[in-house]
Amino acid sequence: MNDLSRTTLKGIEIILPYRIKLENRLINKNIIKSNNKINRLIYFGCSENKHEKYLNRIISYVIDEIINEKNCGVISSNYFNSNLETYTLSINHNSCLHKKISIDAEGNIRNCPSMPQSFGNIKDTTLEEALEHPDLKKYWNLTKDHIEVCKDCEFRYICTDCRAYTERTHENSEGLDTSKPLKCGYNPYTGKWEE
Repeated sequence: MNDLSRTTLKGIEIILPYRIKLENRLINKNIIKSNNKINRLIYFGCSENKHEKYLNRIISYVIDEIINEKNCGVISSNYFNSNLETYTLSINHNSCLHKKISIDAEGNIRNCPSMPQSFGNIKDTTLEEALEHPDLKKYWNLTKDHIEVCKDCEFRYICTDCRAYTERTHENSEGLDTSKPLKCGYNPYTGKWEE
């Protein structure tokens, strides 16, 4: 991986299957050592959920099995994050997409791997070029206060938001989808979770 220490990137998260060999997981720790922008490794398909710190970076082990990008967008109290940074971000920006850029399994550059719009492929487009596209940032500042049902939810500032999978029922004057996340089973009007 190229040296990213001189870039303005805040951090890089890498999501990997846990079933890779132990030696490869140790190599990943060496990657963390060699690049200060990698702030989190997430291993999926583990036997238990746990977190550890390595050189002040987080290594997360999650039970969830991530088969493809369609596993994205699940809203659950298990994913609530009640810290000041998340709360402040959620009041002012989209809790999932703000300042996020992703590269999917095929190398397509997207705001999120599950979002339909691509801004080029890493083989022929730089991340800087993709960031210049105005559509990449169109959801960055859409807060839960403007999303149907979520705007009435008591958890809106500690919950993530998915714009890739929504009920597709509402749109604002700018053409942004302001529908409730499709994979959220919480009803703030009754205070109950459903599948």
